[in-house]
Amino acid sequence: MNDIMSQRLEALESKNNQAFLEFQGAFKSGNAKKGDILVSHGSICDQLYVLQKGIAKQYRYKEDGTEHITWFNFENDLVTAYTSFVTQKTSKEEIAVIEDCEYIHISRENCYRLAAKYHAVETFFREMLEIYFIQSDERLFFLQALSATQKYDYVLHNMPHFIQKLPQKELSSFLGITRETLSRIRKKVSL
Repeated sequence: MNDIMSQRLEALESKNNQAFLEFQGAFKSGNAKKGDILVSHGSICDQLYVLQKGIAKQYRYKEDGTEHITWFNFENDLVTAYTSFVTQKTSKEEIAVIEDCEYIHISRENCYRLAAKYHAVETFFREMLEIYFIQSDERLFFLQALSATQKYDYVLHNMPHFIQKLPQKELSSFLGITRETLSRIRKKVSL
């Protein structure tokens, strides 16, 4: 989403510079260390983050208590527990830092206030949400419909930064395969 986020912010600035400046001014800076939790399972998410550096993972817990990673967030990605953020109900997912992060964040209250005040901000959020759902739809298909080898191949060609930057434990959880299976697939691909 890196380039898309930059493009959408540039579009916001060109449509309404005052809206852009007020939107930008509503963000606060923060940082988090590896292992820190940005959004806890069972909490109500009221922040929207934009990572400036580092990596975070989004996951849910399975019935047996193990993590099921649903997504990773990198530099310039929007990060939030979307369902909780929108509905203001408790979050079923958790967002944890897996590489020290620097970020900016804005409250839900400020997001909605600025979207009500400026059509350009509302358009920015709508477009970002559309992109998020398109990516979610694509992710749902490849994670459910493809074999383990096909999943790895898909990530290798469409999200190579996942393979370059993520620990094998995290990547295998995201792909829904064991670390051993991921190792075997990597060996086959490198031959």
